[in-house]
Amino acid sequence: MTPKDFEALADKVRNWGRWGPDDQCGTLNHISPEALMRGVAAAKVGKRFSLGLRFDRNGPQTGSGRRFNPLLYPTELFAPMGASTGGGKGGRSYYSDDVIHMPLQAATQWDALAHVHYDGVLYNGCKACDTLTVHGALRNGVEHMAEVGIMSRGVLLDFCRHRGVDELPIDYAISVDDLEAVCEAQGVQVEPGDVVLVRTGHIRCFTLRSDRKAFNGLQPGLSPACAEWLYERKVAAVGADNLAVEVLTAEMFASFMPLPFHQLALRDMGCPLGEMFNLERLAQDCADDNRYAFLFSAPPLAVTGAVGSPVNPLVLK
Repeated sequence: MTPKDFEALADKVRNWGRWGPDDQCGTLNHISPEALMRGVAAAKVGKRFSLGLRFDRNGPQTGSGRRFNPLLYPTELFAPMGASTGGGKGGRSYYSDDVIHMPLQAATQWDALAHVHYDGVLYNGCKACDTLTVHGALRNGVEHMAEVGIMSRGVLLDFCRHRGVDELPIDYAISVDDLEAVCEAQGVQVEPGDVVLVRTGHIRCFTLRSDRKAFNGLQPGLSPACAEWLYERKVAAVGADNLAVEVLTAEMFASFMPLPFHQLALRDMGCPLGEMFNLERLAQDCADDNRYAFLFSAPPLAVTGAVGSPVNPLVLK
C-alpha cells in the first residue's frame, strides 16, 4: 500500500466529529438498543463460551520488549480474621489476598483508542503531545470503553473452516472478497453495532504447540482494505485470534506505515480491536449447529487513562 492509497482509505473511514468533538468511544456508538436486542435474540439454547486465555506466568508473551506474562504474588496467607471464637475445628477464621503484576496487554485484551497514532494525532483529532502522559492518556483511554460497555450481537467469521484448514498460512491477508465469501457461506449478514470475530487459527501456535515465538511472529489477519468494509457496515468492534487482528508480514514492518490496519481502525475509525481471543471451541460449536451469531459480552476494566485492558470475553448462544 502506497502512502497515497493509505491516505485515501483513511479519509474514507475517518469518523472524527461523527459523534461530536468530545467523543471518546468511537464505533461503540453504533451499539444501539436495537443492536443490543439483536444480540439478546441471538442467544437461543443457553450455551456459553469463554474466549479468553489465562492470565498467568505461562502466557503467550516471550519476555522480549516491554510485555511479559502476568506475575501473581500473595499479600496475605493464612491471615487471621478477628479473635478466636473457641469453636470449630480451627477455632479461628483466616483469609488470603493477592496482587498481580502485568502489562494490561499481556494476553486476551482490548486496544483502546489511545493505543496508536500517526502524524501526532489520535482519534477524533486529539493531539498526542497533549493527550499521552506518564500518568495515562488524558483522552481516549480505555475507561470510556468500559463506561459504555462492549456488549452486542457477535458474529464469528471462520476463515479457516471456509478454506478447509486448521490455520491460515502465516502470510495470508484476508481480503474484502474473503469477508464477503465467508458471510455468504455461513449465511450471516453483518449489521450495524455488531462485533465481528475473526478466526485465523493462529492461536493454535500457542494453545496447542506452546510456540510463543511463532505466535508472536509473522501471522495471517485482516488486510488494510477490510477497514472500509467494516466502516460501511458500522461494525462496533473487531476481535481476532491472533496477536494484532491484522496480517503481520516482514514487508509491512518495513513499510512507511507499520500496522496500517491498527491505525485505520483505532486512530481514524475509532474502532476498538480485541486481540488473542481463543475462538476454537466457539468455532466448532458454530460449525456443529450452523449458527454464527450470538450474544457477545466483553467489558474492559475501567483503568483510567490506560491504552488497553485485559478481558475475558463471553459468548452466549
